[in-house]
Amino acid sequence: MSALTVFGLADEFTTYTVTVRVIDKLVGGIPSSPSVIKGWLKSRMELGDRDLQEMVDKTLVERFPDRQPSPDELADALMETDAAPSVNGFKRIPDTGELCYEGRCMKAALKEFMNSAYPGTEWPGKTDVAKGFRKGLMSTAAERVFVDEVFIGLGVKEPTGIEERIKHVMTPQGPRSSINRVEYVQEPELTFTLRVRDDFLPMQAWSRIWQAGEQIGIGSDRGRSDGRFELLAFDRA
Repeated sequence: MSALTVFGLADEFTTYTVTVRVIDKLVGGIPSSPSVIKGWLKSRMELGDRDLQEMVDKTLVERFPDRQPSPDELADALMETDAAPSVNGFKRIPDTGELCYEGRCMKAALKEFMNSAYPGTEWPGKTDVAKGFRKGLMSTAAERVFVDEVFIGLGVKEPTGIEERIKHVMTPQGPRSSINRVEYVQEPELTFTLRVRDDFLPMQAWSRIWQAGEQIGIGSDRGRSDGRFELLAFDRA
């Protein structure tokens, strides 16, 4: 039972239904389960992955000097090595197994969009919140804009694929390059519920926020323009 029911008060929140469609790839950023990594290893071994072959040969000599292991055994052995690959991917909705984007990540993305659209402390609708209100929009959204869903489904139970991407990082030993493997879903459509306290932002502000968001995107690897989307619906319930 909600507090509103107990006290007989009207709901202070306005509800919006939002639908966005990613225009290319939505990239996962959650470390994948061992089963996903094992499946990727087996598929790459079947394809004769040249980058993987050195690790395979070394593991065969060290772990299986007198016999040929099964693909499952070899994949398990590879995952125990220091050079074992990692794969970043998506969480799954517990009851259905559907891949998902977390609601907390969508809220964080919205705050990023708002900060891009209205940096600083001035933004449309601010004077309607309270007299002398001083917070910027991103800080205000933390207290007044909420995504209802814990998990936002992507409409699929398996990723479209796994890509290998070169990452360049600076270490104490100097610049280094590594291979990062990521799951992606091609052009998913996400629908979620947004609740806004006192409906404090005018449509003019929301338009600018969503325009910023379409270019910034959601998910991982946004720096290479993954996760950009188009807003399909922003409907007040």
